[in-house]
Amino acid sequence: MSIINNDPGHDDGPMSSINVTPMVDVMLCLLIIFMVATPMMAPEGRDVAIPPGHGKKMTEEQFLYGVISVDKVGHVFLGTLPLSDDPAQMQQEIAANAKLQADDMVFLQGDQNVPFDRIVDVLVALKQADISSVGFVANPDDKALRAGTP
Repeated sequence: MSIINNDPGHDDGPMSSINVTPMVDVMLCLLIIFMVATPMMAPEGRDVAIPPGHGKKMTEEQFLYGVISVDKVGHVFLGTLPLSDDPAQMQQEIAANAKLQADDMVFLQGDQNVPFDRIVDVLVALKQADISSVGFVANPDDKALRAGTP
């Protein structure tokens, strides 16, 4: 006689459905084990040895015609000439610059407080303007940056 169903037409034969409760229990136990064990397997921190900057000082002409700067507010400049804040318009301004197109190279410098998204906007505009080489300007006197400390 069945405890669940006291129907007289119901027989007490074997059940043909799968009991998933034990499988769910096992999966939850495995999930907990992996959640506890995964942070223990990850390294505490990555020590990255940042190489010292090499290069030479830029001339004023190289700066004025070959460096795109992003200030802490997010405004973009080519030398001292302001560029548009709109990425599509910025791309057109860069593509129209004959010196950048002839050199096919530009240097990018950004304030340390500028949002990363703004730097990405500038890099995308440079790629769409077919500038294939982008260099980054760094301050070689800043020993904290070279040592890897914030």
